[in-house]
Amino acid sequence: MSWGNPEGAAEKLLASVLRPASAAYGVGAYARLFAYSSGWRARHRLDAPVISIGNITCGGTGKTPVTIDLASRLLGAGRKVGILSRGYKRRSRDEVVIVSDGKQILAPVRDCGDEPYMVARAVPDAVVIVGPRRHITGAIATGVYDCDVVILDDGFQHVQVTRDADLVLVDYNDDPENDALLPAGRLREPLSAVSRADQVIITRVPADPDQQRLSRLQEIIAGRAPNALQSACSFVPYGLRPLDCPAVEVQAQALSGVKVIALAGIARPETFVESLQSLGAKVVGTRIFSDHHWYTPQNLKALKRDLIVSGAELVVTTLKDSVRIDSEAVSGLPLSVLEIKTHWLGPLPLPAWLLKTEAGAGCRQWHCQPAGA
Repeated sequence: MSWGNPEGAAEKLLASVLRPASAAYGVGAYARLFAYSSGWRARHRLDAPVISIGNITCGGTGKTPVTIDLASRLLGAGRKVGILSRGYKRRSRDEVVIVSDGKQILAPVRDCGDEPYMVARAVPDAVVIVGPRRHITGAIATGVYDCDVVILDDGFQHVQVTRDADLVLVDYNDDPENDALLPAGRLREPLSAVSRADQVIITRVPADPDQQRLSRLQEIIAGRAPNALQSACSFVPYGLRPLDCPAVEVQAQALSGVKVIALAGIARPETFVESLQSLGAKVVGTRIFSDHHWYTPQNLKALKRDLIVSGAELVVTTLKDSVRIDSEAVSGLPLSVLEIKTHWLGPLPLPAWLLKTEAGAGCRQWHCQPAGA
């Protein structure tokens, strides 16, 4: 079953039973948005341009790799980047956690959450801050660390902060017209919510996409968000690093013909398994856990048994999973991390003025251009 797109009588019955709860969820979501749009609840403007990267579904569209890619590009243009996250499933209950000050990582992964920690490691020059109220963490990013551009990671529904650009990600594999609101489906908001987007990005586009499916998805987006720009991207495997020796890297193509066990605790583990298979790896076993799973010594012992039974040569996991595994606990276990990069198939979802450091730093409109650009 694809969550939100039930198959079979039993799954359709369960979805029907959950429809009243979905309706109630939808009313609550609409009321919250209306409170902000009508001015009943205050919105906050940060002292820097704000880019929100989000989606209308629960997890698995690729927000984190897109955040890493765009933050890296902004840093390359000379920007001081702050990345704000709520730190989902973090252990610390502190109002604010400084994950990285742009010079070093300051918080352990369990205190800040796996995704902020992963971002801080992948983009070491960015300031990364975790907290539930992003107007507060944003004020710290701009006021204390002098960030001149702020990225809201998973920020589409966080309307308390005024943003200059709303980027909404839609997975190529999704069927949004036939999905339903939580809890019957995966939608956080009705599909019509994409009308708030400045740009919609179709993610996880395969190397040889079904053009009819892609065109249909583009039509659906255009119908709901006629004023939004559209782009697309794929996530391409490029490197393989042993977890206990991250300085060593080989090309991902080295997996061709290798018997592997796939280890994943992410929202859509099937996409990871498909990536391994696309590289020619022989996936002889899988260990799949819930998203954000914290790995235990028992999990790793089970992996060692799997290696013996399956005859696998290697265990391969994702970058997100790797930060939740104690590297000292994998001694003797051939565990490597598959790294991916974002490959853009359409326009880069950043305005030209934001990539220029000599002018336009105060320009706040998504489509505006600084004088003389």
